[in-house]
Parts: sequence; C-alpha cells; structure tokens
Amino acid sequence: MERIVVSMAKLGVKKVRITGGEPLIREDVCEIISRISNIPQIEALSMTTNGIHLEDRAEALKQAGLKSINISLDSLQSSRFEYITGGGRLPATLRGIEKAVNVGLDPVKINMLLIKGINEDEVGEFFHLAKDYPVEVRFIELMPIGSFGELNRNKIVSNTDIIAVHPELQAVTESLQNGPAKIFTIPGYKGKIGFISAMSHSFCESCNRIRLTCDGKIKPCLGSNGEFDITGILRDSPEKLDEIIEKIIFNKPKGHNFQEAFLSERGMDQIGG
Repeated sequence: MERIVVSMAKLGVKKVRITGGEPLIREDVCEIISRISNIPQIEALSMTTNGIHLEDRAEALKQAGLKSINISLDSLQSSRFEYITGGGRLPATLRGIEKAVNVGLDPVKINMLLIKGINEDEVGEFFHLAKDYPVEVRFIELMPIGSFGELNRNKIVSNTDIIAVHPELQAVTESLQNGPAKIFTIPGYKGKIGFISAMSHSFCESCNRIRLTCDGKIKPCLGSNGEFDITGILRDSPEKLDEIIEKIIFNKPKGHNFQEAFLSERGMDQIGG
C-alpha cells in the first residue's frame, strides 16, 4: 500500500482515505497510517469506519498521523442500528464519535446512507447532531452497487427533496476538500450539513478519485466494473508501476453508469467508500 501511494503521489495525489470493509479490525492499521502519513506529498489522510472500535483506537490513530475521519452511522435508534449493521451496538459508535472529536481529528464526518422506508424519518435527528456537535453530517443517496442497491432502486431518497424542505440551509462555497459533497451551514449550529447526491446530481465531471481494492486492483470509477490488477506489476516489474498507474489514472471514465441498469460485480464492502 505504501509503495502504491508513493507512486500515486508522484502524479499529484495529495489525499488518501483508508476504507474497508472495516479498517479498524486490522491490527496493523496504525502502521499503515504511519507509513502513508510520512509520504511527503500526502497532505490529508482520513479513514472511513463504522466506529465500533474507534473509542479505543482514536488516540493512537491520531498519533500515527490520521487527520480526519468519516463514521458510517445510518440510524440513531438502537434496534434499527443493530438491524442495519448486522449486530452493531449504537452506544459504542457514539462513544467513538465523541472520542474522535476529543482527540482532535478534524473534520469528523458522519455519513448517513438514506434508504426510503428504513431511516428517512431520522433526518431531523441527524440535523440535531450538527447542531450540538462540531461535526459534518452528510446525507448520501443510495447507489445501485451490490445486490442491496441494485434491488432497491425504488428506495432512493433524493437529497434535493431534503434541501427543499430546509430553507435554513446556507450553501458554503465549493471546495476540493469537500470532494463530492455540497456543504451547508445553519445559523447557530456547531457543525455542518453535507449532501452527496450521485443519483440526483451527478458530480462525475469534478470527480478525481480512484480506489485501490483489498485484493490489489485499481478501480477508477465506482459506477463502472473496470478494474486493473497491479499485483503482478508489484511482484514482477515494480519499476513499471509508476507508468502503469499513470495510464490508469489518465484513462479514468468520463462518468458512471448508474442510469443504465448498471450491475456491479462487487459490493461496497469490497470496494471501499
């Protein structure tokens, strides 16, 4: 991973996010963070986690070089949270969020995947998280990736509808640091509100992300099945790695295929957020 990031950094990559599955189940996650954070060109290093183990590891992650963190939180109701996560415990994740704020990870982002009929009734409660805490609460539209997303296209909640019923939202000037999110503030709130709207408002033209999967493949676009296996290059011809990665990056697709009955060959747990 370190060698691949070094190669990508030569091409201008400045931000890295460690995702999963769940990265905090790896015993060596702090070593991974430390190695990547010590690459001179990397200016921002973040992680996406379900937060269950975050309370115990937040301080060590910060010391290792982690700058910010994204925490997946799809419900503030204990029984619903357990159902969505397949057995997770909401109190552990909430304590992890609090610990992340306290150790100085900044920003702390809360990612809520909206699913019609399951959790869209909690939008107001999530707004209040941003009112009471210095976090960025982000609402993410369901994408047709993996069997759940593909079979539940009718459960997509449009972020446009949420924004329309909250006139108190004040748009923040766009920034590359926000990635695909459109960010808003509300007077009197300690935190911010963000919307990631891949379905209702495509952001492909400004997308500059590529993904490295856990089995050694580079995936240039989340909404495409195109992948490039670089494990053989790493093993047999490491001197060609820079050249190969450059070709992959500069041939990134112009846009996703979500509107074309797209069937993903991987689930999000195999791709990374």
